[in-house]
Amino acid sequence: MTSTMVEPLRSRAIGIWTAATTGAMIIGPLVGGLIVDHLSWRWAFSLNVLPIAASLRLLTRVDHREERQTDARVDIVGALMCTFGLGGAVFALIEQPTSGWSAPWIWAPGLGGIALLIAFFWRQRHVADPILPLDLFRSRNFSAGSLSTFFVYAALALNGFVLGVYLQQGAGLSATLAGLASLPTTIIMILLSPSAGALAGRWRPRLFMTAGPLIMAVGAGMLLLVGTDFDYWWQVFPAMMVFGFGLALTVSPLTAAILGAADSARAGIASAVNNAVARVAGLLPIAALGAITGGALDLTGFHRAAIATAVLLVVGGVVSLLGIRNPAPRDAGGGRGAGAPV
Repeated sequence: MTSTMVEPLRSRAIGIWTAATTGAMIIGPLVGGLIVDHLSWRWAFSLNVLPIAASLRLLTRVDHREERQTDARVDIVGALMCTFGLGGAVFALIEQPTSGWSAPWIWAPGLGGIALLIAFFWRQRHVADPILPLDLFRSRNFSAGSLSTFFVYAALALNGFVLGVYLQQGAGLSATLAGLASLPTTIIMILLSPSAGALAGRWRPRLFMTAGPLIMAVGAGMLLLVGTDFDYWWQVFPAMMVFGFGLALTVSPLTAAILGAADSARAGIASAVNNAVARVAGLLPIAALGAITGGALDLTGFHRAAIATAVLLVVGGVVSLLGIRNPAPRDAGGGRGAGAPV
């Protein structure tokens, strides 16, 4: 997509794309709740069949010729190292609340996973065709944007999971109603993300990437209003509105800044790396949920998760403020202005 479009159309297209992808992630609890309440949880595994089939069909109709390196190879060994490394580390995080770090079946997979991840990064630096080209991170905007992505999407995953579970177990809502709780965030995302992407393309991304996570942190902090006498409209709905507004300001400029930091020939791998960072970021806080909530997802645990979410978002906003460089404005002739990146 980024290689077939130019500004400002590209920023608006990225806004629509991120609204769809992030909105789909947020609306997942609603769809899951409907399935659990009216069908069976097993049906969740069949949800992807039709969308994937439709996407593959549409891809065959795209009139764009791809350029590939004929001698390129997939680093299968590196992929296996990364997979088993993450698996060992996540297994240790998930199981340690029940057995403790002193248990051999906890610390051994944890240390083994960390060792494999270290070896994976070493291999990516030396292998001819890495699946994670580390030289991408030499770009300040790519490295800062990826780090901000990690904190923002970790917070997003933590908030979505904890909210959905607590509203069922703590507040006593059905799975469908718990899923509906996050619908305001999804609606705001869909409505505002395209405009946020276009504005970021015009006004440059650092402002949005800083303000958005900080606004989301305010929304996460507002969940501390949830008490024993539960009232969705006063305790959760305002937080979801603020959270959604901040999220809409964040995701499109964040994605645009990261993809803009790579040349068009490497836009695909830059996008893949960014997506991988977001997925890993969503995995780790869920794996460490026991440590975050104190072992129980009661009201106290819910409040602790809300604070952790807010802290992650504040860090993400500060990373963007300190790390992102706005591209120099272009003059009327299409060249760069005299000013250096700020």
